[in-house]
Amino acid sequence: MNFSKTTDYAFRIMRLMSQDELKLFTVEEIYQQIRIPYRYLRKLMTHLTRSDFMESVQGKKGGFRLSRPSSQITLLDILKVVDPEYLTGRCFFGFENCALDTVCIMHDQWTGVRANVHAILANTSLADLHVSGDLNEHFKQPK
Repeated sequence: MNFSKTTDYAFRIMRLMSQDELKLFTVEEIYQQIRIPYRYLRKLMTHLTRSDFMESVQGKKGGFRLSRPSSQITLLDILKVVDPEYLTGRCFFGFENCALDTVCIMHDQWTGVRANVHAILANTSLADLHVSGDLNEHFKQPK
């Protein structure tokens, strides 16, 4: 399962900020560390701030920080805000909906996969993502 770029970027931003929950991160600093398109980053930071995952501190020494402990923010919480359609009843083959009377051959298997992904995301907090090494190495885009 692939996440949208918006979801990927949101996970990367939130994970970076969870490494030092009290630190104020500037947009420039986040940009330098995770290298996502700058305008997209600014837009996403505004969205995440409005969604109550982070707070914005204004002023010369301002920036962004998490609004609550990283252990209290799950990947599912983030996904629900940035891509709420992701875990809906999308058909495996891309149809908007499976017809209930004639479901596709993958319907039951796909329903199980979606349920497992939902459970994993619901049980994985930002605090669970702390691994050693370079952040960008852990979130590399496939080629």
